[in-house]
Amino acid sequence: MKFKKTKFYDPTSYFLSNFKNFFSRKFKNNLQNKQRLSLYYGKLRKSYLKFLVKSTLKNFRNENTNATSLFIEKLETRLDTVLYRTYFSYSFSNARQLISHKKVYVNNKIVQYNSYLLKKGDLITFDKDIFSIITESILKSKI
Repeated sequence: MKFKKTKFYDPTSYFLSNFKNFFSRKFKNNLQNKQRLSLYYGKLRKSYLKFLVKSTLKNFRNENTNATSLFIEKLETRLDTVLYRTYFSYSFSNARQLISHKKVYVNNKIVQYNSYLLKKGDLITFDKDIFSIITESILKSKI
């Protein structure tokens, strides 16, 4: 009986390391950027970030501005972000807690959700019960 010589498949001869490293590096960078952005703005959910990117891209087609600046503008005009950046709360979670406990008013109306987008000229007021908390957080700030 004769045996036929067969050539075995050598996976190392077809290995494209440059592409593998490129895509894994790109995925890693995208993941780290998403995580940094989410943590910087107080642990935002992935679904909310996707929604924000889609709405920004839709608005970007209509306007002659930079998409990145529109995206950051939407994040910076959120009510919880404004409360944190103006030192009315000492953290994003504290700002969200104040909003969820109905202690924050925008234009004399109670706002119950954190992602409320403020417009130019909106007036933010607080309940009398939290005056001491706001005063304390402003005094603890480094401004």
